[in-house]
Amino acid sequence: MNRRHAVLLCFLVLAGCGGPSDEETENRKTFEFLLTAVSLKNAKELEKDAKRIDDRHATGKLSDARHRDLQAIVEKARAGDWSEAERLAYAFRESQPFFK
Repeated sequence: MNRRHAVLLCFLVLAGCGGPSDEETENRKTFEFLLTAVSLKNAKELEKDAKRIDDRHATGKLSDARHRDLQAIVEKARAGDWSEAERLAYAFRESQPFFK
């Protein structure tokens, strides 16, 4: 590999090493609030979090797919199936470190 290729490779690697966007960080924070409400079985906080999730979705900051995922967790908790909601939330956390 010549020097020019090495420099180009370095730029490509560094370009891909950026952290999550502010939007992804805020989505993660919103999810962590939801996970906390579900873990504590706190219906009042659950409703606040559900509204926050809907607001982020309505403004285009949360994708349709991730909105559906989070809504499934909210709906399980609303139905009183807190343990299944928590299981879904932890599975989501594992599969989606940061998300749009």
